[in-house]
Amino acid sequence: MKSKVVEGPQGRLSVREAGADGAPPVVLLHADSGRASQWQEVQLRLGREYRAVALDFRGSGESEPARDGDYGYGGRAADLGSVADALGLKRFVLVAHSGGGAVALEYAAHHAERVAGLFLVDPPTDPRALPQAVRDGFVAALKGPDSLAFQQDYFRSIAGADPVVRERVVVDCAAVAPACRAGVGAALAEWNPEPTLKAWQGPFFILASAANDNANALYRLRADVPHQVLSDTGHWLQLEQPAMVEDAIRRFLAGLESEAP
Repeated sequence: MKSKVVEGPQGRLSVREAGADGAPPVVLLHADSGRASQWQEVQLRLGREYRAVALDFRGSGESEPARDGDYGYGGRAADLGSVADALGLKRFVLVAHSGGGAVALEYAAHHAERVAGLFLVDPPTDPRALPQAVRDGFVAALKGPDSLAFQQDYFRSIAGADPVVRERVVVDCAAVAPACRAGVGAALAEWNPEPTLKAWQGPFFILASAANDNANALYRLRADVPHQVLSDTGHWLQLEQPAMVEDAIRRFLAGLESEAP
């Protein structure tokens, strides 16, 4: 695994790479209040045949906080663009977990010529299904003095039964800048997934947990999007079942390669 620093639009970004420079590129995006290393197990596996790249978004992991305080999807999509440019990635597959899926959709909607395919792992369900008061309370808690404890308690509630995974994501959450924690929460609370979901018409697949398999899932908003639901897992599928997630990603990549001219 190679590490490097890329100058992003609002500060330095930490990047991790596995695989050879000339291999087909796959870019891995982490969840809100997560970090690139949450992809490490899958990234190393993919790196046997692909150039697997993962970045810490602004204010997360080892990347600097945003100078302008912007933690919305457009700002984080700009981080992705800076990393792709710096590494010379002309066209690549995007694999994104949780809130990183909204970033992937934002980038793909505006840079379709550079995205070969979109694979989302347990992306958020449509937040508009929640009452506004619930969303407002969530945002207020993430802005308050106990925001870290609030976020960590929430992560414990969705992380599933594996205690190692629970502890890992809770620790990773503590590496997130407080302004980032609040900013990504506010972005999710007001997210309307439909414009970018409809804009992306390229190859698409969603791998979801049973907890998010409901009427508000993104594949209910776009019934033509193929999907698979994994049972008996928490929200961090790639940490609990890296081999299964790797296999699903590889099947998606193989399909892209078979359809290439």
